[in-house]
Formats: sequence, C-alpha cells, structure tokens
Amino acid sequence: MDFELTSGQHALRQKIADFCARECPPEFETSLDEGGAFPEDLYRKMADSGFLKISFPAEYGGTDGNILDIVLISEQLARNSYTAVYMYLVNVVFAGTMILNCGNEAQKKAFIPKLLKGDLKFAFALTEPEAGSDARSIKSSAVDRGDHFLITGTKYWTSGATVADYIITVVLTGPETAASREMSVFIVPTKSEGLKATPIRKLAGNAYPSCEVRYENVPVAKENILGGPEWLNNGLLQLFQTAEYERICIAASCLGGAETILRECTEFAKTRQQFGKPVIKFQAIQHTLADMATRIEAMRWMTYHAAWMKAESKDCFKEICMAKLFCSETLGDIARKGMQIFGGRGYSMEHRMQRYLRESYLSLYAGGTSEIQKNVIARFL
Repeated sequence: MDFELTSGQHALRQKIADFCARECPPEFETSLDEGGAFPEDLYRKMADSGFLKISFPAEYGGTDGNILDIVLISEQLARNSYTAVYMYLVNVVFAGTMILNCGNEAQKKAFIPKLLKGDLKFAFALTEPEAGSDARSIKSSAVDRGDHFLITGTKYWTSGATVADYIITVVLTGPETAASREMSVFIVPTKSEGLKATPIRKLAGNAYPSCEVRYENVPVAKENILGGPEWLNNGLLQLFQTAEYERICIAASCLGGAETILRECTEFAKTRQQFGKPVIKFQAIQHTLADMATRIEAMRWMTYHAAWMKAESKDCFKEICMAKLFCSETLGDIARKGMQIFGGRGYSMEHRMQRYLRESYLSLYAGGTSEIQKNVIARFL
C-alpha cells in the first residue's frame, strides 16, 4: 500500500505552511485568544489564496481536489491557528460539502461559487440545549405554511452564526414520535425575521464565535430545503453523508495541533536549563518527547489512511471514527504532557502551552464525542 503524497499535494502543503507563517503566525492566534474579535481579513485571505476551492469540482469554481487535500489543509492550518481551521471546516466541510453532496443543482450554482470566492459564510445548526450526541431528540421544528415554512426552536454551539450569511439548520418536519425519519435541513438566511444569534463565551476559540440561535417563527422558502422539496423529511440521510468528512477533518486538525506542541516542547527542552544542563538531556524528558512523537506518527497514519480510503470510495466509516477517536484523545494527552515539560511556565498565560491545552478539549466533542465514536466502532466488531 502506497500513501505517498503527490507532488501537487506536497506543493499544497508547503503553500499552506507559507500562508500560515505569513498571515497567522503564533502571536496572531494569541492576539485572537486575548481579544476575541472575528478575523474577517483572514477569511478573505484564505479565499484569495484559493484554499476554499481546492476540494470542489471545476464546474462550480473549484480545482477538483479530494478529501486528502482537505485533510492536508486542515492539518496545516491547525498547526498555526485553530480559528483558521474551524473557519475552514465549518464553511468548506460542514456547509460547502453538504451542499455539494446533498443540494440540488440550483442550490449548488447559487451558493458554492460564492462560497469559494469568500463572498458567503455559513454556519451549521444541529445541536440543541437538550440534544447533543442524541441528535434524534431535537425539538426545533418547521411548520408548512404553503409556499414557506416557519421554524421555531433553539440551537446551541452553532459556530460562526453571528458572522455567517446563512445557517444550515436541522429541524423536525413531522411528528416528534417520528423524529428519526422526519428531519429536514434548511438553508436559512441569518437576516431572516425572528432569528437571533448570541455568542457563548468559551474556554478557547472565542474569535470564531459559537452561538445560541433562537428561531421564533422564522420564515424560510420551500426552495431553501436542502436538496429541494423532494428531500423534505429525509434530512437524517443528508447528515450521514456529511459525518465522515467532519470526523476525518477533526482528526486532521488534532494532528496539526499535536505537531505544534511537540515542536515547541522540543525547542523549549533544548534551551531550558536545570541542574546545569538543558532539560532535554534528562531521560525522563527524552522519553516523554519520544512517546509524543510516536503517538503523533500513529495519528498521522490513521488519519491519512482513512482519508485515502474515502478518496478511493471504500467503506471507511469505522476507520474514520477510529481516527477521530484516537486523534482527539491523543491530542489532549499530548497537550497535558506539554504542560508538564514546560513546568510552571506552562501555567503562565505568557506562554502558549496553556492555550493548546484549552483548545484541545473541543476536539473531544466536535464531530461526536469519544463515546459516540466507540459506539459506532463497536457495531463493526
């Protein structure tokens, strides 16, 4: 089996690394963490650099890339900026890929070219205050009013809602007793009457806001049902088609974050002096770094292998869930080891290690909790 990257993919990875060094160096992400303002210019620069279009067909303005290209972009962005990587994932993977795979032709032509140019931003609303891992228990609903629907309900943890132009919203369109069969997905303009988004203050990543979104009889045209009116009550199938992309990209972002932690820990250990010599000379530190490097290599190959299987159209939901589970759990472990290597300095807000630890926790929940991944994996055993 050969997982060697193509010359084009090597060039893509280097292009993204150069972009990150120029546009979102470590101190940039630190300023976002401290200030919390949405970096509109960064999103525009990502679009102008062509990163948003790589995985889409040429007929919609893309460059005919595949899932492995998305993984490489996610990994490289996460090395520098969790704000950048989550902006990319929400817009390109959650929203853009969902419209590409599930939208009708009119929706693809209306939304995808503008998204790829950076002229549109999206958010994705599934989770609710009482419906997280159990997505089938959502309560938000849409009622048919002839030429439109009225949406009522509350969504939670909707990333990017206050800066988006549209929110892809999952609601019930049938009796609650048939929720698992009668969900529908709507493309809802954020300027709609009756819609209000409020940021939720988080442990990290506040520059890309996660929001509570309230829908109070929000009118949405029937043509804004994802896939068209013929896909009414079939939203759960559309969610399943997107889950693989979301989870493999979360794994890739964990890989990128872990690589940065290892690099900074190694650099610190070479310069930090204790007992008259750099701490990297102590076997305990050497073993910790060796363990981190070994687990990162495992993260890399689980993620790349799952992406390769997806690009080859092989059945790979188990492998993707395994990669997401392992990478998200391992990132947290590596961040905690990084705190130990930095010692008291890691606890200081003047050093980045504490931010890496705070950022690592999101990956445990994004794309489904570790418990959900284990439930899925167990079904294949």
